[in-house]
Amino acid sequence: MAHTADRKKVNFMIDRCILVKMEKLIPPGQRSDFVNKALDEAIVQFGRRKASEGMDKLAKELAAEGFTMSTEEFIRLKNYGRE
Repeated sequence: MAHTADRKKVNFMIDRCILVKMEKLIPPGQRSDFVNKALDEAIVQFGRRKASEGMDKLAKELAAEGFTMSTEEFIRLKNYGRE
């Protein structure tokens, strides 16, 4: 995880029920690391989902133009970099 010097304090809202759960489950002193890791993982997943949606759209556009590829090739390209 990043050092404190590499971090910036931010101000945003979260649901009260999430805060209560976090306060019950995550010890003080570990919450920033927990939230930082959770956000990082969520951002990676969000980016992958957007990229996948973009590839699906591109595949449909290319198919409309008559370009085709095998399912195996499409899956290989769609999963590129996930290993």
